[in-house]
Amino acid sequence: MDFRVDLEGKVAIVTGAGRGIGRSLAGALVNAGARILAVDQDESCQEDPPSAAWHAWCTDVSDEGAVAAMVEHCVQALGPPQILMNVAGITNPQAVSAMSGDEWRLSIRNNLDQVFYCCRQVLPHMQASGGGSIVNFSSVNAHTGGETTAHYAAAKAGIEGFSRSLAREVGPQGVRVNVIAPGMIETRMLAHMPASQKEKLVRRIPLRRVGRAEDIVGLALLLVSETGAYITGQTIHINGGMFMS
Repeated sequence: MDFRVDLEGKVAIVTGAGRGIGRSLAGALVNAGARILAVDQDESCQEDPPSAAWHAWCTDVSDEGAVAAMVEHCVQALGPPQILMNVAGITNPQAVSAMSGDEWRLSIRNNLDQVFYCCRQVLPHMQASGGGSIVNFSSVNAHTGGETTAHYAAAKAGIEGFSRSLAREVGPQGVRVNVIAPGMIETRMLAHMPASQKEKLVRRIPLRRVGRAEDIVGLALLLVSETGAYITGQTIHINGGMFMS
């Protein structure tokens, strides 16, 4: 897919870039001319790099020290990042009545805390260079809730509130912060869902299909390009009409 977005000379960090949405986004940024630090906690981000502009970095972004090392590596190897896409996240379905404190904290750490760590580490570089664009990833669950996903929905709702506040804070320095909230997208996370539940949810989607990772790319490129230069503090939904606002 060719969106003809020119990101030549830009440096981007994409977390969760080993597969799914993150992989598609990182590949699209490379195709648009950016140099990428493709980050994942396993070696999947190192597999089949599309070009020399793809630099892989394996780390756990829920670890604050590891995120600091990741950003420092990006600065030294590629230059200061002007784009950050926080895609990494986990889901571990569990009913609240059976949920342990450790399961709650695991979801918050791996979905919300890591966004804070990554944003905090890249911001000084964006501010020093006159601006940048951050795209954080939420979920339709933050708005609709979901059976056995209260901890996940809480973390994703937190990302949205955090992002709006951050957009106000750093807008005067030319840094834009937006959120993409996908619905049902064909990823490894969705594989955890029972087929019967998946079919039931698809019937509620006006477009009557599960989304593809590629369905996210166009909006994401818009948000980090000059075409989207006046967009900040927004949560934008891509869900086939499953949730409308």
